[in-house]
Amino acid sequence: MSDYQFSVIVPTQPMTHDETLDATDALGGAGCTDASIRGHADGMELLFERAADSLQEAISSAIGDVERAGFRVSRVELEREAIPVK
Repeated sequence: MSDYQFSVIVPTQPMTHDETLDATDALGGAGCTDASIRGHADGMELLFERAADSLQEAISSAIGDVERAGFRVSRVELEREAIPVK
């Protein structure tokens, strides 16, 4: 199993402090405890470092967790050096 780093972009309107805390609680409760949250031009960016057997599995499970928390994923972003080469 390897750790994969990627970002999940979630479109949202600007959020108040309380809305951000609620979003953090919902995401954590849905399994996104391996992600940090920051603002993004399109809404919210979740920076994941997820352990999985493959990059595809890591991304799929992260998207599922984000959607289970009630959010919609617009895209996934990867940095070149974040993809392990074997």
